[in-house]
Amino acid sequence: MRFWLPLMFEPTSQFHDIARLAERHGFEGLALADHVLIPEQIASVHPSGENPFTPETAFQDPLVSIASMAAVTTHLKFMPYVYILPMRDPFSVAKQVGTLSDLAGQRVSMGVGAGWLAEEMEVLGHDFHCRGRRLDEMLTIIRDLWDDGWCEFHGAHYDVPRSAMFPVPTGRIPIWVGGKSDAALRRAARHDGWLGMNYDVDEIPLLLDTLAAARREAGSHTRSDFEVMVIPNAVPDVDRYRELEERGVTSTIGMPWMLGDPAFSSIASKDDAMARFAETFIAPLTR
Repeated sequence: MRFWLPLMFEPTSQFHDIARLAERHGFEGLALADHVLIPEQIASVHPSGENPFTPETAFQDPLVSIASMAAVTTHLKFMPYVYILPMRDPFSVAKQVGTLSDLAGQRVSMGVGAGWLAEEMEVLGHDFHCRGRRLDEMLTIIRDLWDDGWCEFHGAHYDVPRSAMFPVPTGRIPIWVGGKSDAALRRAARHDGWLGMNYDVDEIPLLLDTLAAARREAGSHTRSDFEVMVIPNAVPDVDRYRELEERGVTSTIGMPWMLGDPAFSSIASKDDAMARFAETFIAPLTR
């Protein structure tokens, strides 16, 4: 089991220190949230059923943040968790992430999702209702550009004449897809991994079964490098993590402290929390 540390609701001034500490304590990588503009009035409901932030909650740009933290670490990995691709264009994202991956020494995975905040997407000028279909086309275009620098695509939402984007990223950039709908699981199965969120323990087996069926249909069931992330809604437990491993789960989010807890506002307190978490969970599960 590999543990990713979520980096949310923390001051930008601590990012470098948090990245160095996460690397020192054995975390696989950092997972960064993504929002651009939060309207004051929203009716959309987060997939968790709760609204976890306010319009004034701090969301640093994940790609810029990753570039900076990669420069002060050596092997720590990074990913947006998740990057809301349908509120961007595929070309700028392909260029930015391809450049970022090379600058970071191929330590970047592209976690993407369709998004849930309709008001944000609409303010940014994109149709919320066709976001899934656009996401599929965007991923096809991005992967095509990353593969050999060339793309020609004619779809319902994008019409791309034969065009080039160079340089080609040095290594393959994994695309991991978030969401628990059947469409999201099928989308994940066509790419390099699935990024689950917080699910009740009783809900996880069915989701894993549905993902497994989608992978068989997509032909990705034989891939040993396919990523499966799940976060059980339960007190962290080594035996539970081992059970998830047996079901094919490869990664989870490790929570040394509750996000936004003022008791962990200092770097020293975060260091202590990461050390305890590493000793209790990371060490026994990576021996």
